[in-house]
Amino acid sequence: MLTLLLDLSEYPHSHRYLIYSTSATVPSAVVDVLDVVQAAVAGAPLCDLLNTISDALEKAFSMTNHEDTPRNLATADTPSVEDITFLGSDYEMDWEDEFFDEDQQFFGSDYKTSGSSKKLSADLRVAKAAGFKVGYLGDTNGSVIVSISCRIAKMIISEEAMQAWDVQPSQYLVLLLRYPNGYFNTKKILGMNNASSSVQMHVGLCASYKPSMTEAFQAFTRTSAIPMSDSKPPSESQEVGKLQPLFLEAPLVSLLNERFIAILRIRHRRSFSWSGAESFFNQGQGLMADCKKPQDSSQYHGEADCGETLRHLVQNDHFVDSDDLELLSFPLLAMQFTLRHFVKCTKFCLVCHCKIDANFEALKPYVCSKPLCLFQYMSLGMGPSVEWEIRRQPLVVDLLISFAFASAAAGSMVDLPTGLKMMVPRIYDKKSLRSGSFQRSDMQLTVEASEKEPFLSPGDWILIELPGYGGIHHWHCRVEGTNSWPVVNISEPIVQPLDWKKYGDIKSSLSIKYIVHDTNFDDMEDGENKQKVILNLLKSLPDVLTMKTWLDSEPSGSTRLLSSWEKVPPAALDLLRWIVASNTSCIMQDGDISKGNKSSYNFISGMGDYLQFRFAQGSPDKEEKFMSAVREVKSEYPTIFAWHGSSISNWHGIIREGLHFKKVSNGRAYGHGVYMAQHFSTSQQYTGHCIPEAWPNTVLNISHTLSLNEVVNKPSKFVHSSNGIYVVDQIDWIQTRYLFVKCEAEVAKLMNQLRDVPVAKDAGQKIFYTQDPKYIVSGSHSQKIQIPITLFGQSRCRLQEPKKVPKGSKKEGKKRKSGSTEENNNEYADDDDNMSVATLAEDIEILFSDGPCEGSEKRDKGKEKEGSLNKKAKEAATTTGFEPGALTESSITILQPPSYATSSATKALQQRLLQALKVQEKEELDELGWYIDPQLITNPYQWIVELHSFELTHPLGKDLHKARIQSIILEMRFPSDFPMSPPFVRVIRPRLLEFNRGGGGHVTMGGALCMELLTSSGWLPTFSIENLLLSIRLAMCSMDPRPARLSSGSGVQDYSVHEAVTAYIRACGQHGWKIPENFTKMAW
Repeated sequence: MLTLLLDLSEYPHSHRYLIYSTSATVPSAVVDVLDVVQAAVAGAPLCDLLNTISDALEKAFSMTNHEDTPRNLATADTPSVEDITFLGSDYEMDWEDEFFDEDQQFFGSDYKTSGSSKKLSADLRVAKAAGFKVGYLGDTNGSVIVSISCRIAKMIISEEAMQAWDVQPSQYLVLLLRYPNGYFNTKKILGMNNASSSVQMHVGLCASYKPSMTEAFQAFTRTSAIPMSDSKPPSESQEVGKLQPLFLEAPLVSLLNERFIAILRIRHRRSFSWSGAESFFNQGQGLMADCKKPQDSSQYHGEADCGETLRHLVQNDHFVDSDDLELLSFPLLAMQFTLRHFVKCTKFCLVCHCKIDANFEALKPYVCSKPLCLFQYMSLGMGPSVEWEIRRQPLVVDLLISFAFASAAAGSMVDLPTGLKMMVPRIYDKKSLRSGSFQRSDMQLTVEASEKEPFLSPGDWILIELPGYGGIHHWHCRVEGTNSWPVVNISEPIVQPLDWKKYGDIKSSLSIKYIVHDTNFDDMEDGENKQKVILNLLKSLPDVLTMKTWLDSEPSGSTRLLSSWEKVPPAALDLLRWIVASNTSCIMQDGDISKGNKSSYNFISGMGDYLQFRFAQGSPDKEEKFMSAVREVKSEYPTIFAWHGSSISNWHGIIREGLHFKKVSNGRAYGHGVYMAQHFSTSQQYTGHCIPEAWPNTVLNISHTLSLNEVVNKPSKFVHSSNGIYVVDQIDWIQTRYLFVKCEAEVAKLMNQLRDVPVAKDAGQKIFYTQDPKYIVSGSHSQKIQIPITLFGQSRCRLQEPKKVPKGSKKEGKKRKSGSTEENNNEYADDDDNMSVATLAEDIEILFSDGPCEGSEKRDKGKEKEGSLNKKAKEAATTTGFEPGALTESSITILQPPSYATSSATKALQQRLLQALKVQEKEELDELGWYIDPQLITNPYQWIVELHSFELTHPLGKDLHKARIQSIILEMRFPSDFPMSPPFVRVIRPRLLEFNRGGGGHVTMGGALCMELLTSSGWLPTFSIENLLLSIRLAMCSMDPRPARLSSGSGVQDYSVHEAVTAYIRACGQHGWKIPENFTKMAW
């Protein structure tokens, strides 16, 4: 007998065991008992498992010893009360026995639903009725994780915001609620003194409506990841359930776990709106909600944002549905609260979560004006993480570091990273230098003999000065051990600006100087010395692509943080975090060189020699002032565009403060103000090609930079506006929109590949910003440039719409650009039902599982309610038609039971078949997407399955509808050791297009499924047939790389078993997947 712990990460709370025997001669009574024990010991400690198995086997053998007596159904085969209590409520006899309960077999030991499970079912039904996808993971009567989610496409978020937040319309925003001690409803939670310990919440993104159990569990257990060895990449089924990080994850999780319950309690006791309850809490009165009444409660009752144009899904407030807490669904309340802060994240402070008063459309969330919030945002990482920025836009991070380095190198960095408590080396102070010898081969430092007492500890950092060719070289090394004092073991730095071959024998010792990282940066003298330290720390950072590679190499389910990378000094990471976080502008690269991205719909024409970065939004305070000035212009052309050239050392300040004229760099022949030009060549002369020093680890290797700026169109108010030169002394009238960076030759070659993208055929004037004919800006080759209107948000786009089109005109629907308007997002939303992931079987069951005591009545009501929820969607949806039972036995080959059949596999397959048929009975067929006709199954080792109800908007659905084919017919053949080995799944008919002819859907040329989860490399015994069929359907419809398509002219020609087996073996060989043992036997 073997016992397998399915997922070690779930132990000791929500784990499950797989108990089985490898012997074919085990008595049937023992097999039955092991099945019962397996369900009964879920979540039990290992010691309890062993005791339970021992006692259960003892009882089973004692019963087996009396089998020679006549069978008495009333006594001998009926378990006693003590046995039932011990073994669990799902104790069962043999499959053929009349005592077998199908409901118990399907639902397990917890089918007789407890009170907490009933409450969970009721609350999930309410959430589903509100338009959300719901599910659960774990034990509904014990430790359970509830999932409630919403597709991004249903939220009406502009395309520019989705791009800035790095979310896709097809993704789900998932809220997970973990109840370690069982489910509690709203009334119970609000009545607890320490409710936060009874429910924890997490937010993330997922390709499916709920993540896998492993991902969900790890979301609540991980803090910072430790560097781990490379692991096997996730399989396709694992990828679907992977929980992706959200840019706003840390602030939202903090808000939900630290404040939500308190805010909800205030709403209940004070009858405030969401805005009112949050304001009441944030003003400090929330801490005394039980004993103090607000002096003026009127301000807390109105919803401050009720007039906004938002989707009903976001605006709906479940709290007003009832005064009875028993009827309020806690998961739904939490999700509505989460949606409110996610969709309108730019209106809330990332730290204190208070409303921010801003009169412009922000794209990037930030903090309010409180000094404490700014400090926490910078020093405590309360905003979007630097890891997220590096993964998403590594070259933007490279740009920011390069600007900061150039600024410090020129001694022009004004705002310094104070308040971060960075421990740095005092490199400018020769008194801080210590002497020692360095053994390069063993990475050992021997301190001077006079240093009797250890002053270094593991985890400390030192800076080693190595004399070399071209001057002194600096190494930042981490102290690994001091047990052999005065010999200190140190780590090898990740950045090594030194060629050891020039030093001769590597085994020789070098006399060196070193400095300890023991000085608080804030305690150092301001000015030049601090900037020298900044330069030194930035040199210790690896290039951004190396950092991105390290972050991307994280194991599935973990969150790798740069702070866990022991080869990079903590002070350097703090400095990097400050450089990224202090840039409040939303800068985006148009086309990512690091990914070979060739997308170019935002590119400015006529700038083929420069890498382009776009300011999707400037700094919040500057943007608000600029938009106020634009609204005052009563002109058809409210703004013009102009160039500005400046030394690289100035750009660190410009992108934070905007252009100003505090410093005179090149004279002021036309007066005081910001100098800009209509022609690129004019501004290029002022870029200052020479800089003191460049960041040595840069990928971009910037030589010079220019900006294209939007300026309020008031030339008569400029200090100067002739000969193509503008001098503007109103800095609020200027906002930088693009940066154009000249890079070294290698990067320029990659950049040129991005420029070779043809312009769209419909790229007429309507997709470009209409410039004032008197002030049209010219590019690097002196030709007119065109500025895509995609640069602007929705409100700015409306300023460019034709104003003389009569209402109701046919042209009205073509005003706005594709992909960034409310209409387009409505298009996404309207198609949401067609794109939605089908609900899994266990989540459908929980919606109806009120238990047998109230069984039929409540379950029927649940079905009626479920039907009413989807009635409109089903009427509006257009899918390929399906008639169950139309497939006849004569049209397919029905096999006899195989010779390799075993009792254990037969029993497991009978149970799985029963489970699948029960799900099929309870779920609407068009939502389920698959159908098993029990009349076509004569032995459990061969199943015939039909995949049907494909959306007509999908290429495969279009093909099936055109060919008048109602389903794709699959054959599933099961091995003798199922569920330890996967089934063999192939398409019988229709024939599908081969991959090299434009097909896809993970179907091989011979009709076999090319999926890792159907091989020994990816299969797990715990996979359910329902989830497997869902995964197959998703794979066929997946647009990555291409979906399955019908092969024209051969729609009724069947695949043969031989060609499917051959194709399966070939696919496994190409991908390196392990073929199941005895696979060829399934071709009987």
